[in-house]
Amino acid sequence: MRTNIAFSALVIVCAVTMWSCGGGSLPLSPSVLSPAEATGGAGRTLRPMDYDPMPDPSTPMPDPGTPAPDPNAPAPAPTPMAVIINIIGTVGSNAFMPNPTTANMGDQIVFANTDTRVHHIVLDDGTDLGEVQPGQSSAPVALATPTAMFHCTIHPTMVGAINGDIVPPYVPPPDDYYGYY
Repeated sequence: MRTNIAFSALVIVCAVTMWSCGGGSLPLSPSVLSPAEATGGAGRTLRPMDYDPMPDPSTPMPDPGTPAPDPNAPAPAPTPMAVIINIIGTVGSNAFMPNPTTANMGDQIVFANTDTRVHHIVLDDGTDLGEVQPGQSSAPVALATPTAMFHCTIHPTMVGAINGDIVPPYVPPPDDYYGYY
């Protein structure tokens, strides 16, 4: 019996202690901090949970003697990239993919022949990339103008554009156009 009374007293003491610490009831929603509480009072600020007062020693620290970059300075020129144009057929503007293609001046243009036929690619400014065998690629050529057109000399309907619209190729009229059969 003594054990029951001691246990009951212990339960009551724990319940009273918890009730007095908790204010009698649990809040149903989170409380809102006042600005003084949010800053920690007396001008102090709270740190985020992921704040690390000791930075990783492998992370380079900024040199205090290095000047900040000038926000009015022009952006550096983009690094030239290789732009690959796939040759996928022999007819029209659908023979190149992507077509039209987007590239910056100075980018290296490469034609990759995934078709089963030989193609001879020429840029409309006169740059001759030569024959591109099936499964092979052309030598890279730097884009010298903001826009460029290209075509295949073996298949004249194969046309494409870089940074521009595709102009439809000249298609000769049918044989009976002039009334000759």
